[in-house]
Amino acid sequence: MKENLYITLVALVLFVLIVWFTLAQPIFTTQLSTEKKLEVEAENLKEHVYTIVEKFDDRIYTNTEMLDKTATYIYNEFQKYSDDVSYQTFEVEGFLDDPTRAYRNVIANFKGSKSCDEGLTVVGGHYDTFGGHAGANDNTSAVAGLLELVRLLKKHPPICDVQVVAYTLEEPPFFRTPNMGSFQHAKYLHDHNIKVSKVIVLDMIGYFSDEKNSQSYPFPFMDIYYPKKANFISIVSNLSWKNIVLTRETKGVFKESSNLPVYSMNAFSFIPGIDFSDHHNYWKFDYPAILVSDTAFYRSDNYHTPKDRPETLDYERLAKVVEGVFRMVD
Repeated sequence: MKENLYITLVALVLFVLIVWFTLAQPIFTTQLSTEKKLEVEAENLKEHVYTIVEKFDDRIYTNTEMLDKTATYIYNEFQKYSDDVSYQTFEVEGFLDDPTRAYRNVIANFKGSKSCDEGLTVVGGHYDTFGGHAGANDNTSAVAGLLELVRLLKKHPPICDVQVVAYTLEEPPFFRTPNMGSFQHAKYLHDHNIKVSKVIVLDMIGYFSDEKNSQSYPFPFMDIYYPKKANFISIVSNLSWKNIVLTRETKGVFKESSNLPVYSMNAFSFIPGIDFSDHHNYWKFDYPAILVSDTAFYRSDNYHTPKDRPETLDYERLAKVVEGVFRMVD
């Protein structure tokens, strides 16, 4: 009887450890413990966020004029650092006033210093916003990150080919539909047989808090392992082997690039948040893709409200997030 109980307890402990290891992907890379000089300039990020919010404050899907102006701004900024900038234009049907409307992704390419068999690296984030709100964190923070990233890629050309993409139409009512800009981009890569080594999607990467219990989770028990303070960045993907490998690689690079804590999760998509952004569209075409995020509504009630303003962001820690992304592609 005691022997059976002992075996059962050992089996239960092993099961819990296996589940924890699979979901949380702990790694043994040492977290940088001190401040270091970053390539990313926090002031550049702050300037981009304030400029975009002030000039293009209503980037809802119905305001195509404002979306086009935003796309043009991003295009012009990309052109300062890349010789290969383009629009990916696609049409969406179903509007009452127009049979179709045209929307645009903005793409900047950087040629690698050598030919890499593993394929193209894609870094992307959406520039549309929800409900006509300013969307400083969702998702101007990521757009600012893309604009700073292209500056650094001009200064430090990558080894392998890199494509930086600003997507349109991530927000409802087009979320989870083929009309998402990221779906259109992923489909184009697939249809043209373009090999992709990794996709890094940025969505809400600028809100942090050191207040106790400022971080929440979809399930109560998760705070046994994950922090209760919203002072970290997260890396999220599903349970495909390619995405587990990419999550672990990214987590290690982020830990070495700054002292910003980084946590990760690989899990089934039924866990709320695992597939809540543009990265999931690349899974549909069997491309490895992860989400880098501050966890959005799990730490801030500014999400999808007028409170999502530039002054609420932490630009120093936002810079550390972008530094990690840069180290993944340089």
